[in-house]
Amino acid sequence: MSLISVPIPSLHNGVSQQSPLVRSADQAELVENAWLSLAEGTGKRAPTEHVARLLYTAPTDALIHEVNRDVAERYIVVVADGRIRVFDFDGVEKTVTAPAGWGYITAVESYSTDITLTSVKDYTFVTNRRVTVAMAANDTAPDPTYYLWSSRRYGVDGNEVAYGPGQTYQYEPNPVLPALSGTLQSYSKLPDTAPDGAVYCISGTDESSFRTYYVRKNGAVWDECFKPGIVNGLVAETMPHALVRQPDGSFVFAPFSWAPRRVGDTDTNPNPIFVGRTIQRVFIYQNRLAFLSDENVVMSVSGDLGNFWRMTVLDYLDSDVISLAATSTNVSVLIDAAAAHDGIILTSDQTQFSLTNGEDGLSAVSVAVKPVTNYEVNPRAGLVPLGSEVYFGSERNGFAVIREYARQDGADSMSAADVTAHVPAYIPAGVHKMIPAVDLGAIFTLTEGDPSAVYVYQFYWVSGTEKVQSAHHRWTLGADARVLSGAYLGGYLYLLVARPDGLHLERVNLQAGAKAPHLNHQCHLDRRAIVTGTYTPATDRTVFLLPYFANTAETRLVRTDGSGKPLSLIDPTTYTWLNVNEVSVPGNEAGAPVLVGQRFAFRYRFSPLYLRRSDGTAITTGRTQLRTFTVSYRNTGYFKTLVAPYGDTPVPEEVLPAKLSQFTGKVLGSADLIINAPTFHTGDYSFSVLGQSDVASIELVNDTHVSSTFVGAEWEAFYWNRART
Repeated sequence: MSLISVPIPSLHNGVSQQSPLVRSADQAELVENAWLSLAEGTGKRAPTEHVARLLYTAPTDALIHEVNRDVAERYIVVVADGRIRVFDFDGVEKTVTAPAGWGYITAVESYSTDITLTSVKDYTFVTNRRVTVAMAANDTAPDPTYYLWSSRRYGVDGNEVAYGPGQTYQYEPNPVLPALSGTLQSYSKLPDTAPDGAVYCISGTDESSFRTYYVRKNGAVWDECFKPGIVNGLVAETMPHALVRQPDGSFVFAPFSWAPRRVGDTDTNPNPIFVGRTIQRVFIYQNRLAFLSDENVVMSVSGDLGNFWRMTVLDYLDSDVISLAATSTNVSVLIDAAAAHDGIILTSDQTQFSLTNGEDGLSAVSVAVKPVTNYEVNPRAGLVPLGSEVYFGSERNGFAVIREYARQDGADSMSAADVTAHVPAYIPAGVHKMIPAVDLGAIFTLTEGDPSAVYVYQFYWVSGTEKVQSAHHRWTLGADARVLSGAYLGGYLYLLVARPDGLHLERVNLQAGAKAPHLNHQCHLDRRAIVTGTYTPATDRTVFLLPYFANTAETRLVRTDGSGKPLSLIDPTTYTWLNVNEVSVPGNEAGAPVLVGQRFAFRYRFSPLYLRRSDGTAITTGRTQLRTFTVSYRNTGYFKTLVAPYGDTPVPEEVLPAKLSQFTGKVLGSADLIINAPTFHTGDYSFSVLGQSDVASIELVNDTHVSSTFVGAEWEAFYWNRART
């Protein structure tokens, strides 16, 4: 028998569902409501802060989109109940008008799956995946004045009205052409006596590289034109619409203005491939507006986002429209696109394609689409770029798989590593949103299989070749919460959460060292808000009005600096709830602001413990009897240990680290957080386990409003073995 001490240097690699025999020491059985920092340690996550209640009734089906115009202007777009609503990130609703009505977005089965949005500066393109694109004549009637167009030039239109970048401007309609005057063999045979407006067909000869084209007399010159009598216009009501921010901060939702066919006929300048089909997604690539339609990618004329026609049939221009097919052995209906490496990654539900162009720029002759990998992709979550990688999800046996798509080192080929390989049954199926946070090295995943939770994946690369952190863990936001969407902007994770009293905008400050308002420390209460009480001397009670309907069993009130006992808890046993958003407490608590919110629990359960050989393999022979367990903590105000020596009912032990030196490490109840202002301490805490190492359950818990951070652990055990190892 020998007494052995085994260190656990760090706790930063999250949950593992592998056998405990092969897990690394820094992986855990369970991690909830934590943040795993390589620098700071593993601690209780930052709380959600209440920003605003956007709607008093949360929609059952909605598409949520974030518009990141610049650091000063960011908006949330909610598509639901047959209309579009826009809010800024302070929760203030903006005016949205729809001069052509809301008809384009009403023909859906589900807003979240049938509508897609893509934002480019002040323009958000709205695409209905169920609407089939149609053609119609475009001859004399100009587009309605409310049609939108993205002008990137200065100039004067046909009515001598000046226009500039971003201003509303429509394409001029085609002229009404007379019947064809005749067909000639060459341009040189055009009659000088032809009347103004006459149209001739020049048949294909060596002079025109055997291309047939049409010309119309315009004064003393002949202009190339289209064949008389053919349909040239795209029906704007069946094409993607635009939601555009106006100079006064309001928004307009209306059809976009699309250029008609100006030259050629249906053979020399054919209809865009998306006509008669639906459009799945809109994206921008190298100053072109691009559509995904069935297996095709169609890109507009360079610099002219509304033009999907050739400018002349006599020559191929580098700026001309581009139409490509992504072909493979499988049916490959393209669903999403993302910028990656030196081009665009396109994906269907089973195959990924690379779209690249040559060094001379993007043109019809330099662009190429080729299949590169065959992975199943969740069409709803799509592709998520983060740094040099692209992440996407798929589903298997009722659980989600998250893949990290990257170029293989030193090669042109691509691979998609399964970053959930060690947690194959962790994230429930139904992933509908993946939120990247590039500066944190994190992805936040939302899934309908667990709608009240956020699944977090944190990672860290060393020199781009070695991943020293690949950690999965879970946040819970309350049983009554349904997380609909989110975005990471400016160091904050913004979440749209449906609760019984409506749709709420909440945010999490994920920057290191963040503190609660009016305090020198963080206050860990979800839905945290600042409230000021009203004191009534006659009853000697203070009443607080909350900005939302509270979960009365979990809501807590915490004093701030001006109270004299900052970060102390107003005793929850004294709360009298006058209403679901109004609470009364004894005494005068109106002298300083109070923080109100909903408590949540940090939990970290260690993996079963094994002695290991020098090569890391577990020793399974003999008996390892745990004696004591020590955790190292920093800046910690409270935690408790739950120990089940033989995997049975755990025995809790509450710890106030700052009092350990005074009371030799004996238990101090969390009631001290009510009586006194919490203090924070850095050190070690040892407790007895006295159980078999591979059976004992050891868990750290913090369900209070104060912080706790753990940087490592160590365990002591007696080991018996009759054999040598």
